[in-house]
Amino acid sequence: MEVVGPYLFIPFALFLVMGVPVAFSLGIACMVFLFFAPGVHIPPLIIVTEMFTAVSQFALLALPMFVLTGELLNRCDLTQKLVDFAQLLVGWIKGGLAHVNIVTSMFFAGISGSVIADAASLGPILIPAMIREKYPRDFSAAVTAASAVIGAIIPPSTVMIIIGAQLQISIGGMFAGGLIPGVMVGVFLMIVAYVICKRKDYGEVTKIQGPVAVTKGAWDALPALLIPVLLLGGILTGTFTPTEGGAVAVAYTLVVGFVIYRTLNIKKLIGALTATAKVTASALIIVATALVFSRILTFFRIPQEILELIVSITDNRIFLVVLIVVFFLIMGTFMDAVANMIILGPLLMPLATSELGLGMTDIQFGIFLMIGLLLGLVTPPLGLLLFITGPIAGTTLEKTSLAVLPFLAAEIVVLFLVAFVPAITMWIPISAGLGG
Repeated sequence: MEVVGPYLFIPFALFLVMGVPVAFSLGIACMVFLFFAPGVHIPPLIIVTEMFTAVSQFALLALPMFVLTGELLNRCDLTQKLVDFAQLLVGWIKGGLAHVNIVTSMFFAGISGSVIADAASLGPILIPAMIREKYPRDFSAAVTAASAVIGAIIPPSTVMIIIGAQLQISIGGMFAGGLIPGVMVGVFLMIVAYVICKRKDYGEVTKIQGPVAVTKGAWDALPALLIPVLLLGGILTGTFTPTEGGAVAVAYTLVVGFVIYRTLNIKKLIGALTATAKVTASALIIVATALVFSRILTFFRIPQEILELIVSITDNRIFLVVLIVVFFLIMGTFMDAVANMIILGPLLMPLATSELGLGMTDIQFGIFLMIGLLLGLVTPPLGLLLFITGPIAGTTLEKTSLAVLPFLAAEIVVLFLVAFVPAITMWIPISAGLGG
């Protein structure tokens, strides 16, 4: 730590403060360490070879596939069909559009696999609709930001692919393990929204449309709703791997867009491919540099030192989880979630999976790590999702930050349940033979 601190951590922090993007801050900090740290005899060329190793994993081929699936379906006018179906299902509950917002995020999560895509796609549709029905602007922004987190919890998830590939955790197991926590987050957010809307009389009450209307809405949205069923069914039955599932999803989406909805054309296809290339490249450069950073920490036994330090503070499991959750929320507010997962995953995995620590399974830890760091995206005052939804709603960051707190509290409750109740993440993987 005497060498790693001043020659790796401090340069990294300085570059972040100077506004250098996270990926480049990580890479430059690694170069500073290898060139100038005393007593370090690691060839600087190792940066290039490790970066190549980081992104040349077969499992990461699934990343552009699922990104492309989401991009294609965004261009098929799919979002409005999902919103309409969610409106039929839950729009009649007090605070109807808030529930529609949350349920649509749950549907969209099974398609896009991205938190940012969820907020950016649904926000411009649902936030203005909520404001027209007299929901407060800050509440509308807060609901959208909090529910967007579900985008990476319910599979397929681009974040799960990265975590599984880097920590050698079964990606299929991660997909299966995220189902129940993702649904729980949605249900808990709906409970909070109902209580707030009931107490403050937000929103208009609509009539129940009846089974005929719901059936028609389900039929209209069915081609999109079948995507997560197709993927998870194939993965859980062993028909194909998650990587192969990504290719299946793209092929299915092309059929949906060109044949069923007929809203996809060559121009939109080229746009989707271009957007996919940009998203994938930005994610993979973070993966590459963060892995080099992580390997340096591992080489100098920093994970072991952190494990020993934390265990020396307390051996109380509850207090350990509280410490880690607070750490997640702080780190998630000012640093990219993917970079955090790659760096902190190897650091905390020995503690989380050790009998002396938290005693988690690897899949349980992967889900815990992912949700904990994703919550940093809605943690005031620097949560990225607050900066996306606030301007759409035309409200200030301060008001959005206050309005999101009850929803953030509900998500933290789910995070603790994931930490202390293994069955939440392990029941489906064990039943499907994907984890133990």
